[in-house]
Amino acid sequence: MLTQLIYHSQYVPGEYGALSTVRNILQTSEINNGRDGITGFLIFDKSHFLQILEGDIERVRRTLDRIKGDPRHRDLAFIADGPIETRAFTDWAMGGYVRSSESQAVYARHGITGDLDLGALTGATVVALALDLLAFETARQKQRVVGIDTHDPV
Repeated sequence: MLTQLIYHSQYVPGEYGALSTVRNILQTSEINNGRDGITGFLIFDKSHFLQILEGDIERVRRTLDRIKGDPRHRDLAFIADGPIETRAFTDWAMGGYVRSSESQAVYARHGITGDLDLGALTGATVVALALDLLAFETARQKQRVVGIDTHDPV
């Protein structure tokens, strides 16, 4: 049975800095999740992680146990947890996005205009935000490939 688990946790600063920590989490997760048949997405807003995990219920639970033991975050709390018929992130063993000023409009479309209100987040909101961030970043990368820089005047 496929399950989708969504949680938030607080980032614990370490010796390597936030961006290095997120890169390391994504790289390690891509290897482990690829091996275990888990897909998902990680959002980092510089103080909290939002993570979506999808896959076989037992494998997702084992992954969650590893995450709970990771000293890079604390205060893990569930947003949603339940069965799904299809995965939202079929192409991502673990995709990710670090909140930036360029993506504020994407967050605002989901009612997030300032700091995350962790108590108000729903699973549907987190999944929709993650899919929109993925689309936003994909569009930005395509613009870079064709030589369009949206930050410079034409």
